[in-house]
This record gives sequence, C-alpha cells and structure tokens, in this order.
Amino acid sequence: MKIDFFSLSSLILIVFSSCEKTEKVDNFPKHESKLVANCFFQSDSVFEFKLYKSLSPLDNAPFKKLNNQQISFKIFENNILYDSLHYKALTGYVGNKKPRAGNTYRFECNYPGFGLVSGDDYLPDSSFLQKYSGFFTTSRIYSSNDSVSKGEFNLNLSIEYSRPNQYLMVRIVDFHYLFTGQPGYYNYNGIDYLSDLNTANSSEYINNMLFVSNLAGVKSLKLRASPQYFALRKTGTNAYYSITTYACSKAAYEYLKRQALQIENNDDPFSQPTPISNNIINGYGIFGGINISQQYISF
Repeated sequence: MKIDFFSLSSLILIVFSSCEKTEKVDNFPKHESKLVANCFFQSDSVFEFKLYKSLSPLDNAPFKKLNNQQISFKIFENNILYDSLHYKALTGYVGNKKPRAGNTYRFECNYPGFGLVSGDDYLPDSSFLQKYSGFFTTSRIYSSNDSVSKGEFNLNLSIEYSRPNQYLMVRIVDFHYLFTGQPGYYNYNGIDYLSDLNTANSSEYINNMLFVSNLAGVKSLKLRASPQYFALRKTGTNAYYSITTYACSKAAYEYLKRQALQIENNDDPFSQPTPISNNIINGYGIFGGINISQQYISF
C-alpha cells in the first residue's frame, strides 16, 4: 500500500490541531501593577526617591510622574512629620532636609492608582577610621634589584573604627608608583581579593566589595588585600590606598549584597537565581540608610 506523503502530513496536522486548547485571558493569573520606590538615604544629602511601577501582562501603560500637588509624599523622623517631597525633573522626588544619623525614618506616599505605599528604616552612624597599622607580606618575588622588588604581595591591615556598626561594606582601591625612575608617576590597580580575618565576623567578597556582618559589635577589622601586580620600593612611599566604608542598615546591606551577587553571577548560566530583597509595604523596592566614610592611607 502506497501512502501519499501529502495526505499523511494533512492527517498529522488535523490530529495535533484537535489537541489544541484555547486559553482565555481570564485564565491567566492576574498580577496588579505596584508602585516601585527606591531610596538610599545618607546624612550628607536630602532624601531622593526614584518611582516606577511594576509591569503586569494586563497593564503596560507608561508610568505617569505626578507633581506634589497631585500626590502626598511625606517623611517622618521618629514618627514626627519631618519633610515633604516634590517632583524634580531628571532627578525624581526630592526633599528639603537631610536625614540625621541615629534616627529612624518612614516615608508615606499616597499615589493615585496605587494606594498608600510606605517603608521605614534607620540611618546608622558613620564608621570613621581611628587608626590603622599595616605591613606587606611577600608570596612570590620574580625579579628584584637594589631599589625595587617585583612580585606578588599581600597588604595586611588592622583598622579600628570609632563605632562598631553591625553591617559594613568595604572597598579598597590602591594607587601605586610605577617604577620609571620618577616616583611622581603612579598607576591604579585593583584588588584581586579582600578578606576579613576577624573570626567574630562573617564576610564575603562579592563584585569588588567586602560585605561584613559584624553582629558581635567588633570595633576593628583585620583585612588582607591582594593587590594586582605591583613593585615594592625599598625606600619611600609604595602606594596610596583609598578605603571606603559603607555603614549600612540591615535592609540596605541585604539589598546591596544580593544586587552584587546578581551582577557577579550574570555570566554564569549555572548560578542560582538571587531574588532582590524588598522592604516596601504595598509596593516594591528599597528604603535604606547608608553612611559613607573615606580615608586615605599610604605605605
């Protein structure tokens, strides 16, 4: 028996077409669009919010930026009205007053179509560096002369801060001298790795930032930095280091840590998904306190 190819193809198409199931729009789960509010606040600048809306399959309309006559956007300090925000083009919704370290803040935004959206967090004190000590250890020298040793080195730092903040982020950038015979020339090199040797702390180095959970309230960090290639000079200054410390609230710390993990794992198809944390009531986003301090040291 000879089977006609075109007849067989038509039969297969009819069979599979009969198995199709038509879904109505009503059968899909509904996800209402919610207001997205993002604000990291610190003591040297006024409150500044970026507002968006989450997208829904049934609501892809553009988000309308309304002015302060159309919405109510307020900041409370320790439950007392502290500031009102207004819309500023190209910037977002901004306030007039700066937050103060040690206080708790809450925002309330009554945005038409989204209801009342709010969030609260505290502003930690800055962790200023009080004193430090450091030394280099040599892991490998592959060339040297009377004035310079070239190789692989570790920078060991013991840093004491004025306040033992519980959640810290630390970034170190080094500017070291190039060996050109003229010490005025120096170059930027990144840090290959940074770790906290203090066993009372829990720390992770993610996307060029050291995240330190200092729940024990330790006032010092024992850091070991592995600079990229540089040459140790036998005399004079070898390098300048910029140490930036971010004293964070728990909410800000968790958000930024997860964001850093997302960025670091962006090119790894086998990495586990890292959901971003959220502390906004009736919405999405982050309202978090951060205070930043920066110091420069040299060796």
